[in-house]
Amino acid sequence: MGSTAVDVDLRPAAVRVGSWLGWASILAVLAGLALDIGARHRWLLFALTLFAAAANGAGTFVPWQSWLAARRGRLLLDLWCGGLIGFVAVLVVAGGPTFTLLVFLTIPFIAVVQIGWRRGFWLAASVGVCAVTASLIPGSAGATAMRLALVCAVAGVALVLSRALHRALARVDLERALAKEANHRIKNDLQTVADLLLLGRPAGGDEVDGAALLRSIAERAPVQVEVHAESAAFDAATAQKLGIVANELVTNAFQHGTPPIVVQLTAGSQTRLRVDDGGGGIGHSSGFGLELVRGMVEQGLHGRFELSAIAGGGTRADVVFPTVSQ
Repeated sequence: MGSTAVDVDLRPAAVRVGSWLGWASILAVLAGLALDIGARHRWLLFALTLFAAAANGAGTFVPWQSWLAARRGRLLLDLWCGGLIGFVAVLVVAGGPTFTLLVFLTIPFIAVVQIGWRRGFWLAASVGVCAVTASLIPGSAGATAMRLALVCAVAGVALVLSRALHRALARVDLERALAKEANHRIKNDLQTVADLLLLGRPAGGDEVDGAALLRSIAERAPVQVEVHAESAAFDAATAQKLGIVANELVTNAFQHGTPPIVVQLTAGSQTRLRVDDGGGGIGHSSGFGLELVRGMVEQGLHGRFELSAIAGGGTRADVVFPTVSQ
């Protein structure tokens, strides 16, 4: 999933960069032809370069971000890669070995914008075309072998760097998603704490009604949540911790379970908070939210936290802690 997400962002960006490199290469070719750097078919190459410029310009108007996910985008990219390889091959054969430098831009571009079997196919095609054109260029066997070795080396390095870049960006994308989720959770928890601090408290005391607290949390949920709570007063610190725990459990219930969602609170020598949902059993027993709940219950409330499956379907979250905070 991470690799797919990276491809969605990386490949269109690489195509845009390739388009700018294409303009730079076209200008370099035109300058070389204008200076007549060993070109045997100067006007033919000039016309071919103008055609390549027109094709490169048309490519800038393609919505690559959406098209690359569809078959037409992949086929158009194949056409671009094939045309690019053919253009460089004609330049080398008709214009001389000076233009072989363009190969060192073509291969990395293909390695980044293509994926899967297409990447291997077009890299192999690049190397194969280079081998054919090298055999057609007059020169010593040593020079030809050196050119082919350099092309193969560039293809290998481009492939390795492309895969490393994809892996690195996938890790960055994953870390960004985790950080975003953690920040979202923390903001919700801080908002809950702030709301708890602003709850109306009985005159002359510093206690919070647990039933009112749970009803306030239930009202924030995007689905209906039933609350069955005994009247129980908690000091502000305990109420804050209980509110964070209840908020996370209700959030987990409507995100990963199904209605009905029922919250129960009973008091006595020990306080029990229970959150039931009608989902298909325990399907999400880990994650940032539940780790937060477990830590808050065990370390903050000196209690215990358990998840269990309800007979007939559903998940039950039980929090039990001493009524008098230790």
